[in-house]
Amino acid sequence: MQIKKESMHSCLASLFVQCIINPMPKKYLLILLAIVVLGAFLRFYLITEIPLGLYPDEAMNGSNAQEAWATGHFKVFYPENNGREGLFINLQAISLATFGPTPWALRIVSAVIGTLTILAIYLVAKEMFTKENVIPAQAGIQKRNTAWIPDQVGNDRMIGLLAAFFLATSYWHLNFSRIGFRAIMLPMMACFGIYFLLKGLRRGKPYDLILAGLFTGLGLYTYIAFRFMVFVFAMPVIAAIIKWRRERRAVAGEKSHCIPCSLALYVFVAVIAIIPIGLYFVQNPQDFLNRAGEVSVFASASPLKSFAKSVGLTLQMFFYHGDGNWRHNLAYAPELHPLVALFFIIGIIMLMHRLKNYRLSAGTLFIWFAAMILPVALTREGLPHALRAIGMIPPIIIIAGIGAERVRQWINIWVARQIIKWPQKIAQLERIRRELMIFFVLALMVIPLATYRDYFLVWANNPETYNAFDTGHLHLAQYLASLPNDTKKYIIVNTLGTPVRGIPMPSQTIMYTTDTFTAESRAAKNFSYLLRADADSINVAANQKTIITLLDETDRTLTKTLRQKFPILKIQVPGDFIVLQNY
Repeated sequence: MQIKKESMHSCLASLFVQCIINPMPKKYLLILLAIVVLGAFLRFYLITEIPLGLYPDEAMNGSNAQEAWATGHFKVFYPENNGREGLFINLQAISLATFGPTPWALRIVSAVIGTLTILAIYLVAKEMFTKENVIPAQAGIQKRNTAWIPDQVGNDRMIGLLAAFFLATSYWHLNFSRIGFRAIMLPMMACFGIYFLLKGLRRGKPYDLILAGLFTGLGLYTYIAFRFMVFVFAMPVIAAIIKWRRERRAVAGEKSHCIPCSLALYVFVAVIAIIPIGLYFVQNPQDFLNRAGEVSVFASASPLKSFAKSVGLTLQMFFYHGDGNWRHNLAYAPELHPLVALFFIIGIIMLMHRLKNYRLSAGTLFIWFAAMILPVALTREGLPHALRAIGMIPPIIIIAGIGAERVRQWINIWVARQIIKWPQKIAQLERIRRELMIFFVLALMVIPLATYRDYFLVWANNPETYNAFDTGHLHLAQYLASLPNDTKKYIIVNTLGTPVRGIPMPSQTIMYTTDTFTAESRAAKNFSYLLRADADSINVAANQKTIITLLDETDRTLTKTLRQKFPILKIQVPGDFIVLQNY
């Protein structure tokens, strides 16, 4: 039987709508689209120019992606540079094949993933607080001093929209959405995985559970911290089993979908997805923990003290003293905008007050938060560390969404109580309510303005940012790439760094930009990468155009030695770098 192409597209579109946004009132859909557009603008705006430079870790991904595309050998795990899961790099290979070896070709993949995460966090936040996942409040459950708190934490769609807005305008998430690091995939995979798992266990639809299994399994191909998500996925699974057993006993003979069957499908798909990387780690057990063992708190003299210190430094970074690394943050600035931080605290209080009603959602969020603090808390290097803590973004942002929705409700509750007291003033009170809501929305609009200022005006133009991304080396690489192939090019890597096939990591910015990662491409383009100890092997012929450059230009001793050995070499300054050349 032949299926028309239009019918296939129609079926796929229908399935997407059913799985993702249907049913959804028009006003909520328009707000969500506006939030996604805002988030996309912040992530793609000037991405070809900001950030300047190209950090070697990003370039290492690019070099692996170039080689994978050229050879067709896409790996589940790339062992260089302390080991990296392969899914993100393989996606970057597609981008490089389309756009070429530019920094933004690596980063545009992050921007796409960061934008999709805005949709993902809306979906998971809404699903967590949909009515079917809430236990109705029992009469008299409220204490006298908390009677002002309603039974519901808020509108599920509004919580989702507020969470999406906070993520779209988060400096923390925006920063990593514009850098070519694989960690940006973790929040997206986690959000989609939890969303489809909750939805699948609630409805029993096979395609929800299949997608949940896929996102769970594929998450292990993204970033090492995703391994801690097993604790988070376990929460809905355990809750579903307990609920199913109770319902079976309470309502004998009533038909409901088979939770064990749903879980079996979910686990089966997840296991199938995990098999390739699982087999890799069985064959290469040394790569399973890679660098984690070197920076672990267990390697310190007092592991418990180191763990407590790591937790404290991580918790404070949301409100006071953030990551000091200019690649990760506007140095030392709090990771959360003050308004979002306030909503986060209110959200935690709300969940604690309504823990009986929101066991599943509150339990999942708190375990999510606790599980994702472990990748940072179990290390003792570079703290606070915004990159390792990236998995904490979704639960923090969703809890902040709860807090903001709580504030919105307080406005409505206060006005409603005033109307009961003074019904004759209803028109005035309605006007006050509208004005308070306008003030609330205007307060929220401060967040994207502050993020734009901090990222594009302050951070992007700071000299520390220029240095943090090895901008000088990128400019050198672009200059070398512009030279003809008949020019002999020597790059002396006189810096420290993790060796990659015998050459320290800092050389990757040049290797990626000039597409000279492999021996074959180096020979074709006349590139030679040498360690400082191998500088004596350089040969400069009068009739051969030759250029020599040092990665560490401050090594005056080596520069002097080369000039004495090759008097025909002259110092040239083509840009913000120095080269020696004989023409």
